[in-house]
Amino acid sequence: MVTEQRAQQKQPRTPKTVQNGQAPQRYSNWAVVGIFWIMSLGVLTVAQSFFIPVVTAIILALIFSPLRRTMGKVGIKPGLAALLILLSVLAVISVTLYFLAGPIETRIKTLPSLIPNAVKKIEILSGAMEPVIEASDQIDKMSKGADGPAEVVIREGGTLSSIAKTTPRILGQIGFTLAVMMFLISSGDLFYEKLVRVMPTFKDKKRAVVLVKSIEQSVSKYFLTITVINAGLGLAVGLVMWGLGMPDPILFGIGAFLLNFIPFVGAIIGVSLTFLVAFISAPTIVLALLPAVCYFLLTAFEGQFITPMLVGRRLRLNAVVVFLAVAVGAWMWSFMGMFLAIPVLILIKALSDDIESLRGIGEFLGERTGTTRKDQRILDKALEP
Repeated sequence: MVTEQRAQQKQPRTPKTVQNGQAPQRYSNWAVVGIFWIMSLGVLTVAQSFFIPVVTAIILALIFSPLRRTMGKVGIKPGLAALLILLSVLAVISVTLYFLAGPIETRIKTLPSLIPNAVKKIEILSGAMEPVIEASDQIDKMSKGADGPAEVVIREGGTLSSIAKTTPRILGQIGFTLAVMMFLISSGDLFYEKLVRVMPTFKDKKRAVVLVKSIEQSVSKYFLTITVINAGLGLAVGLVMWGLGMPDPILFGIGAFLLNFIPFVGAIIGVSLTFLVAFISAPTIVLALLPAVCYFLLTAFEGQFITPMLVGRRLRLNAVVVFLAVAVGAWMWSFMGMFLAIPVLILIKALSDDIESLRGIGEFLGERTGTTRKDQRILDKALEP
């Protein structure tokens, strides 16, 4: 009798959910979370015409909130502060377009005269690749046969027609973004007041306000720092292009300033465009490489030394996570997705650092930090060959 009781005690207990033929609760929770994120990404992608202006306006409101609060200390009401900020943003956009319009118009007018030089350089490059091209054509003919399938050519509208179609939509989204930003800024601390009112206890009220204020300061500080860094990079790129005799150095400086808000991809686009312009205007191919190499060295120096030194350790992000975020943003929202990927990551990291249950996410989003001796011993033992 005693032996039977001991045998029953030694038998492993099976969870009730498994005994009833059901999955454990934690697995069903993970499934619900996975479905939620998949559906959320789908909604954000399909309704991008609405979410892009709204997210952009929220980010801009977070950036300008400290400025609005500073203006309030000198007696300026939130509504007037929002109007002044809006006028300042419109002035910056107008000045930028003014400086861009002249060089772009000049390049368009002089482009036909530069085409023969570019064609000669392309012929030089294609001469080296001619055997490969001929071999590819022969393989293509052999695979299709003598009487290959007929090709169907679909003619689409030109570049001007595409610009004419997309310009009203882009202007509408810009107007919607600025309108939402103005309403958010003019509301003042309304959302802080609502947040305090809905929280049940004094501790929760204080914690919620501190959390939102921390997010606001993190996003604003990051953008202020990055804007100053990008302005310095744009100035350096413009001066270098002017020294190398590149056409329209102001255009290169403004382009470097704007593109550097997009990590990794912005530098690649800038180097590629610099090489393309130099390839068309420079007399030789070797000289066309020099501006692109200088652009790359400037962006590499900024990314490896300047930004890590000026951006606070709390705001530094994991490079792999940044690259994946930019890729996902490009897949979801195209160019604006790449631009908004980093502000959204900063917001998520600030939120994760201040919420105990999300500290793990904040750790993965952050850059590499030192490990304790105990953790290092575990790593060394687990990773030893």
